[in-house]
Amino acid sequence: MSNMTSLEGKMRQQTIITSILLVLFLIGYLVTPFSKQFLGLLLGLSVSFLNLWTTYRKAQVVGMVADRRRKQSFLPFILAGFGFGIRIILTISAVYLALIYPDMLDVISVIAGLALIYVIIILDMLVQFVRKR
Repeated sequence: MSNMTSLEGKMRQQTIITSILLVLFLIGYLVTPFSKQFLGLLLGLSVSFLNLWTTYRKAQVVGMVADRRRKQSFLPFILAGFGFGIRIILTISAVYLALIYPDMLDVISVIAGLALIYVIIILDMLVQFVRKR
């Protein structure tokens, strides 16, 4: 399997794209009058990327157990369950912060930032599909 189609390669690509977007949102926050919107996008994308990263780490752990590279136990599966709870709590916390501080964060921008990671994943899949054709 090539590096870019592996799970690690995809995560690396998505990390680079997300980092570029986060830097652009930070610049937008600092130099434009739309600081509230850019800060919301920054928070939403950061939380969304953290959620993606935790999912990636749990997939690695479960994959190691499935490949028997690690001692079989239920602990990774229990942690994966907690990971889901942590992702939900992080997402709710980001939206809650936007609701508490509407003068600093735009709620719609936070929600758009949370959804932006899925746009990145879908675009990555489309690019891979076009490259394979």
